Amino acid sequence: MPLATRRRPIVVQPPPFDEVRIGDAAGEYRRIPRGPHRAWAYVIVAFTFEICSLSEIVYGLLRHTKTAHNPDATVLLSVAAGILLSMWVFNDRWRSIEAFSSRFCIGSGRVALITTHLCMLWVPSIAFVYANYRGLRKLLGS
Repeated sequence: MPLATRRRPIVVQPPPFDEVRIGDAAGEYRRIPRGPHRAWAYVIVAFTFEICSLSEIVYGLLRHTKTAHNPDATVLLSVAAGILLSMWVFNDRWRSIEAFSSRFCIGSGRVALITTHLCMLWVPSIAFVYANYRGLRKLLGS
């Protein structure tokens, strides 16, 4: 006579704490609602804005140090720091920022020429603010 076997419930273990849960590597961009148009060009413009703004902040800080006596070194250091900090902000978040920003792209039909030019100002600003929000959350560990 065979022993009656009971079915064991399937228990799904939570992912390990060290596992990536957010960002492009975790596929977060697939869960973000998208708009009808792509926003890659606007995200690249926002990345350029990020480099310029962070370089300006670092330059403002370096003007009050000993490197201020050598303006070429001050500019070089501030641009290098701006590029590195911008890469850190956008690292593993490019697709998520693009997916979020694509919701604000407009432009189809007869007024596409006008709306495309409006998007060139509007969407990079949204991508810039959203990237900094995500960078702040990354800095705080969430």
